[in-house]
This record gives sequence, C-alpha cells and structure tokens, in this order.
Amino acid sequence: MDLYPVINTPAIIIESDKRYLVVADLHLGKEYEYYKKGIKVPDVGQKMKADILKIIKRKKIEELIILGDIKHNLPFTSYFEKLNLPKFLDFDIPVKLIKGNHDGNIEDIVNNEVMKSFKIEDHVLTHGHILIEGSNLIMGHVHPVVEFEDSNGKITRLKCFLRLEVPQNVIVLPSFNPVIEGVSINKDEEIPGPYFESGRLEIKKFDCYLLDGTYMGKVGNIYR
Repeated sequence: MDLYPVINTPAIIIESDKRYLVVADLHLGKEYEYYKKGIKVPDVGQKMKADILKIIKRKKIEELIILGDIKHNLPFTSYFEKLNLPKFLDFDIPVKLIKGNHDGNIEDIVNNEVMKSFKIEDHVLTHGHILIEGSNLIMGHVHPVVEFEDSNGKITRLKCFLRLEVPQNVIVLPSFNPVIEGVSINKDEEIPGPYFESGRLEIKKFDCYLLDGTYMGKVGNIYR
C-alpha cells in the first residue's frame, strides 16, 4: 500500500487495490450556524466539491472516502443539510462515508454506504470520536492546526497533518472545510477524542507537517 498527501490540500491518497482519495471533517451546513448568528457566508460546499472533483480528475481517483463529520448541525439536521447533502455526494465514483459525531441519522438523508470504520490492507480508517482497535489508524476529528504569534502579536494558524510511528502508526487529517481552522496542537492543552483523552496517544510525540509538505518537527518541540 502507498499513502501520500495531496500537496497544498488537506487530503491524502491511498493506493492499494484501487486509488482512494481520503478527506475528513467537511461539516457541510456550518453556514447555517453562521446564519443564525446573523453572519452571511458563501456556500463553501460548492468550493469543496469543486476541489474534490479537480483532484479526482487530476489524480485518476477511483473511490472517495470521507472520514466523518460530513454534516455539521447537532442534534438536529438542518433543512440546508437535507437538501444539499445528497447533491454534494453525487459523484461519478463510489463514495464511502465513515460516520462521525456530527453525523446522527445521516443514513436517512444519503444513499451512500455509511460505516463506523473501513479497512484498507492493515490500515483502519475511522473518524476518531470512538475507539477502534488497530495498529495502523487514519482519522480526523481533531482538526489540527499549528499556531504561531509574531512580535507584533499577530497570530497565524496553519492546517497540518499529524503522524505518529511509535508505538503505533497513526495519521490525523486536518479539516477539509476552508472556513474551519481547528485545534491548536501546540497551544491547546486538551486534544479532542478518546484516543488522546484516554492517554493512548500523546500529542507531543506526533510529527507535524504543513499542507505544503514542510516538516515542523515533533509537536512537543514546536514553539508554544
């Protein structure tokens, strides 16, 4: 199996029995949350779908896997989501959905296959909000970003990939949604999800890579 990132994009490609594109945490319908607060934002779903379609065509992708939190609103499903999720997921290739903590009753909305996890060779793909056993994990849920502050107090937050090789092989994908920043892995003390909350995984031991491939070093060594 071969696995590599799509440069300058919060996505990875897995080559095994077929070529898979893997993205996480789309949070379609987050616009409705802004709308309730009186903030008008564009339909980012259209941009995300256009970006995915470009990758599918350019990289000759055969199957798309979404690692959870396809939709956003909790505990209910907004009219926007009911209307737009099936349209968004209408691709010319198969689409597998890994269920996330924001995806309650998503089976009633979409026609796609929905599952808790999916295995490609010895790698288990899951969302990350529940514990799934496996020595090689690929997940989302955390929305990792690395945060920097310059001498003028300006804060920059950049999306990043996280990778751990010992004691197990773990890859954490950033959110694919461009309006979602995420959790500052080098600033925030609490990293969401049972893998980190239980102590099974320690964020400081992960390697951090920016979307352009820049290696930032171990999270624990990044300036805080």
